[in-house]
Amino acid sequence: MLLDLDETLFHQGAATFDSALISDHRFYDRSTWTTFSPDGSVGLLSGMAVYKNLNLAEGFASTQALGKQHNLRLSRPLRPMQGGMSLQVGPLRTEWLEPHRKTRFVCEPGPDGDGFDITFRPSIAPYLEAHHYGKADGRVHTDYWRFDNVGWTTGHIVVGGVEHRVDNWFGWRDHSWGVRPGVGGFEPYTGTRSNGGLPSSIMSGGLGMVLLYLGFATPSYGGFFQLKEDENGKRFYMHGSLAAVDQVPVEVVDAQYELKMVPGTRLFSHARLLLTGADGKQWDFEVEAVGRSWVYKGTGYDHGYNDEKGQGIWRGDDLTVERDIYDISDVEEVVLPDGRHLRPLHREQPVRVKVNGEAGFGHFPFVIIGRNARLGIAA
Repeated sequence: MLLDLDETLFHQGAATFDSALISDHRFYDRSTWTTFSPDGSVGLLSGMAVYKNLNLAEGFASTQALGKQHNLRLSRPLRPMQGGMSLQVGPLRTEWLEPHRKTRFVCEPGPDGDGFDITFRPSIAPYLEAHHYGKADGRVHTDYWRFDNVGWTTGHIVVGGVEHRVDNWFGWRDHSWGVRPGVGGFEPYTGTRSNGGLPSSIMSGGLGMVLLYLGFATPSYGGFFQLKEDENGKRFYMHGSLAAVDQVPVEVVDAQYELKMVPGTRLFSHARLLLTGADGKQWDFEVEAVGRSWVYKGTGYDHGYNDEKGQGIWRGDDLTVERDIYDISDVEEVVLPDGRHLRPLHREQPVRVKVNGEAGFGHFPFVIIGRNARLGIAA
């Protein structure tokens, strides 16, 4: 099938743009974004994904207010594919108005009137992370790329029937594509066990792991940092970029961190980061959690959807629409609509930051899988 993009001279192989060049069923192309009010009382997390080898398009939107996480999950057949610089799944739509400069996210009002219309404008250039690649027992389990961006959002959100004006709230977004575990329902076991809880946990070789990520923006600064290490502190991924607005970014070459954990949980309340750039300059970060951390199961990750089969699963010839509400009034324990109580490992936290003393905001995924003696976490 020909798409509008097939008119361009940017093909990367002997295929039209509606086809993937690899046959791995897990091949995905996904964008996720978030924004929240300065006090953390209202938040929005949304995203869309295409799985060309599974003939699927998915979308999600979760809003947060008053101790509740309202979830919308969507899935439909991908083909016939849309062309152009937009994608729609049910009421959810993304418009790439000016690539890397201006993006519009829309969710048409649902039965309860909830929805949003948000425009994101970055404050710094997008950041392309180092290649994510991993093998175990001779098999490639991870092979993907991702870029990130931070900036400010405008528009409006309706949560629980209450409209909130969005006036230069912090915004973060990413876009990744390739193959990774946890997509499509089938992941063969080849001898090396994973602790689960996060697709990248297989990269720790069966040991416990910590993932720490920060995307941040202040009036003068912006940047990204990601660290993955096993339970013994051995780092197997570190990459980052720090920049003053309108200045050339510098690569992160070293990192130290301290965390104040919420007692009895795997979540933090405060963090201190000291990042060293390739130019030798040190950047000092003070981080404070605001609002509740996002429960990604509500978006379809982590064995989400009503069938609990997760992402990249065929759910019928027509549009699938699922709506529910999670009780997130407790700092860690989540109450699902069926009354089950969970302590999900995959949480991503809105934060306030001070970068070299200047106040701003950030998106801070922090995940502990398995044990970690340094942080006082038993298996």
